[in-house]
Amino acid sequence: MIPGLLIAAPASGTGKTTVMLGLLAALRQRGLQVQPFKNGPDYIDPAFHRAASGRESFNLDTWAMPGAMLDGMLVAATGADLVLAEGSMGLFDGVAAPGATGNGASADLAARMGWPVVSGPVSGWPA
Repeated sequence: MIPGLLIAAPASGTGKTTVMLGLLAALRQRGLQVQPFKNGPDYIDPAFHRAASGRESFNLDTWAMPGAMLDGMLVAATGADLVLAEGSMGLFDGVAAPGATGNGASADLAARMGWPVVSGPVSGWPA
């Protein structure tokens, strides 16, 4: 399993995408292959991830995707040195009723994949 991190925050609008893009670009500049993912059904951030990392970014959604599909999506990380996944909304924001394999929260994805969470303050990044 390729090591990974989930970039999260306690709420929406706190700079997760900015931090994610900065990390992707900095690690790429240092010669690392970093595989980006996005929690949930977001179709804008993955395009930014691709531009910063040089690798296609894919959505992972514990509410909508069965476990086998989530696991299968990790094949995209083949050849990468590190996985960086960007959370959605707040770290624990999800739906009340679990779906395919979870409630869709970023924390749910991190727990399922075994990725440590890097989280910033509510007021935004950088502090």
